[in-house]
Amino acid sequence: MPSDTLKKQLERTRFERALQASESLADRRALLTTAELSRLNAILTGLAGKNAEDESRIWRTAPVTLTLPSGKTETLALVADPKQMAREKLHRATEAAEAGAVIDAAVGIYAGLVMSHVFQDANRRTAVLAAHYFLRRYGIPVSGLALHEIGLGDLREEGQLEALRETIGQMAKFAAKQRLR
Repeated sequence: MPSDTLKKQLERTRFERALQASESLADRRALLTTAELSRLNAILTGLAGKNAEDESRIWRTAPVTLTLPSGKTETLALVADPKQMAREKLHRATEAAEAGAVIDAAVGIYAGLVMSHVFQDANRRTAVLAAHYFLRRYGIPVSGLALHEIGLGDLREEGQLEALRETIGQMAKFAAKQRLR
């Protein structure tokens, strides 16, 4: 079993690789689809190139019990069609971004993917990549690594979603100022 330090290095390396793929999609203005989300998740989890067609290794189709950052546990019900759920969340985020509400799109896709837990593993990291994709595609140059480092509590708790929106909004303002220099 690798040490925690090696495990964190591997996770960081995979995240950086997936971030490059996400940025490439955004820069080419390619649509973020469930197939691309699945590919990004496979990079994050180390399943890329390992028979990633095996959907049961990527998408969550069974109930799961999670330990939240607050220490509480939560059991999420069976997801009948996680790809459809993700598709709907991507559609809503795309509509919001196209309407000019890019921060809302990024927050919406992040929160939606984290709280629905559509993947077997790496839900938060995949959500960060999706949020970063929308920010970058629609001209808000926030660092994907900085988004990854945001420490949040339970998004289900009152005020946490607004805190996320405020944090990303502040990051966007800072990035815009840096861009003008």
